[in-house]
Amino acid sequence: MKSTPPMAHIAQLALPMAGSRFIQMFTGFINTMMASHLGHQILAACALVGASLSFTLLIFISILFSVSFIVGRSYGAQEYGKIGALVQQGMVLSFLLSLLLLGCFFLIVPMLRLFHQDPAILLYVHDYFYALAWGAIPILLQCCLEQFFYGILKQRLVLVINIICMCFSISIAYVFIFGKLGLPSMGIASIGLAFALQAWLNFLLLLACCYFLKTMKPYQLFHRHAWQGLIYCRKILSVGWPIGLQLGGELGAYFVMTMMIGWLGMNALAAVQITQQWMYLVIVPIYAISEAAGIMVGQSVGANRRHLIYAIGRSSIIFSLGLILLLDAAFVCFPNFFASFYLHGYSIDNFKILQLVRPLFLLMAFTLIFNTTRNIFAGLLRGLLDTQFPMRIGIGMMWLIVLPLGYLFAFYWHGGVIGFRWGENIGLLIGAIIIYWRWAKLGNQISEQ
Repeated sequence: MKSTPPMAHIAQLALPMAGSRFIQMFTGFINTMMASHLGHQILAACALVGASLSFTLLIFISILFSVSFIVGRSYGAQEYGKIGALVQQGMVLSFLLSLLLLGCFFLIVPMLRLFHQDPAILLYVHDYFYALAWGAIPILLQCCLEQFFYGILKQRLVLVINIICMCFSISIAYVFIFGKLGLPSMGIASIGLAFALQAWLNFLLLLACCYFLKTMKPYQLFHRHAWQGLIYCRKILSVGWPIGLQLGGELGAYFVMTMMIGWLGMNALAAVQITQQWMYLVIVPIYAISEAAGIMVGQSVGANRRHLIYAIGRSSIIFSLGLILLLDAAFVCFPNFFASFYLHGYSIDNFKILQLVRPLFLLMAFTLIFNTTRNIFAGLLRGLLDTQFPMRIGIGMMWLIVLPLGYLFAFYWHGGVIGFRWGENIGLLIGAIIIYWRWAKLGNQISEQ
């Protein structure tokens, strides 16, 4: 690993990773905005598609996040031949997972029927996922290769390819949505098809880089490697499944919380939606910093430079909390400005929503501090290949502390939607303290070895 100061190294790795994820979000935003011109029903269908797709994809993709941590450790140890074997088996595992993902795409509409969604809107959701089904395989293959590139510090290459694919996807979606170049308009299926074609292009470009770039030759990606016991498949799964289960469990808890907030009325739900949209946007760079810190920890362990582990942890938490405190100041000082992106006009309902939004932004400032601390230390633990402990704490915290406390504050003690945020902050603070304790204990043991 280069003798770069840890904070600079984290920024160099995390910023392109965050940029890649922002580009993927921006692509979906633009494509959805174009599709909204086709009518309110399609826009409503896009809301269902977005919620269903993000939940489903995140569970599968997060399993493959382990590839970057394992590759990073081998990269630090300069065991380049092992990286080739790991990536090959990771690609096979990605293909098998993509078959499960494909099945999930076909099950989404039947699942939504159980929640009594509008049948007319579900027709559009059906069209989207049947079009996206063509991209199930390349989506996970692309993810595996991206994690490999992150592990060997080629994050800028991934960013450039994502920019190219963004331009391609938006162009294709425009042609299909509006029926340009003599083609018929395909409605919401256009977005799914554009996503699928983008995934294929992204995967093929990454694969071409693996084959043609001279810097890739030491990793022996196209050599024959021993497959006995599928040791790397099992290692990727053993490290990755707790990450997928944790994110799925936490998202499920937030879904239940949103349903309970809906019992408080439309204004409460709208106010929460406004603050959560901004929170999700802020979380993107935090997750990138968390993953970058984990990769650096893995590289340090692999290179037997264990004395750097604490410096990496300290730099990553200072960098991320510094960013969050700046954003928190903006949210607390200018809540009306951030709410204005979603509220238009001067209706009585908007006034009531604003009265809720202001304290929610204040509480969200603490939510971001506690959640950032928890996520950064969880990422550092993943760099040590310790993923089951953060999983148990994350799921237990959400289901045994956040949800029960939120319910008590909101309904029993009549705190309303503000009560849910109090319960969430208490749970996140407890989770952050426990995760930090685990990092301090495990990091100390490894640094002394």
